[in-house]
Amino acid sequence: MPRLEPAKALGCLVGLAVCEALARPNLGDISSKTSLPEGLWGDGTSMALSLAESLIECDGIDQRDQMVRYTSWFRYGYLSSTETCDYIDEVVKQATLRFERTWNPEDESQTQGDVCLARVAPVVLFFSDSRESMLEACASSTCTTHSGPQSLDACRLLAAMISEALEATDKAQVLRPALPRDLCPEVEELRSGSSPTAEFPACASLGAAMDAFRNSDSFADGCLMCLPHGPRAMAAYGQLAGAWYGLDAIPEAWRQSLARFDLLDRMGNLLLKG
Repeated sequence: MPRLEPAKALGCLVGLAVCEALARPNLGDISSKTSLPEGLWGDGTSMALSLAESLIECDGIDQRDQMVRYTSWFRYGYLSSTETCDYIDEVVKQATLRFERTWNPEDESQTQGDVCLARVAPVVLFFSDSRESMLEACASSTCTTHSGPQSLDACRLLAAMISEALEATDKAQVLRPALPRDLCPEVEELRSGSSPTAEFPACASLGAAMDAFRNSDSFADGCLMCLPHGPRAMAAYGQLAGAWYGLDAIPEAWRQSLARFDLLDRMGNLLLKG
């Protein structure tokens, strides 16, 4: 892949953070012209930044280092929007507690969930030179907390779509990316355009994000379409649409009211240099 366009690459991270901020409870009525009342992003963005920092400082995948950073966020609010961990997904909480007990960085219980969708963009940006390496790294980073095949393959599909969105000019191509290996049936159905199964949270959330991306013509319109489907669908949509539309297409009122924008910008630029 040619060198990534910075505005589109940064759109992935900022899109994620904006969409998590939009998905916070009790936000009230929101439009593309109104500021985010608090501008606080959630647990997915905190983990994405932790993963990004690990990739940069370790020059690649180091599962134990990733779990150390997730634990620092959980215990001390490291790389959060509020400098506290005000919410943690139960699956991730149990994974960090397991890691503290055993020092084993991998989930070995076929755990399912959808918060793993929120931390895909850093891997795509860091491994942008090789689709195969990027997908392997995506699986390795995902299975620290979620090793269920549907969760793993949902993250692989999202990674491939983000990669396409950074370069492609056709939405249909983005939504049906080429992959070097078969996906599990539930995720392959998403890639083929079928409705997602509600049985697996990652499939349901990713399917909602794909529908919002497919059926909208702007970052903001897709956000409002995706919002009823919850924060994990919004996190997946924000990364995908941010890569497609780019940073400047995210409404200015949302970008300017986002907490710790300088941190997101700095981490994105470091990923691109990696």
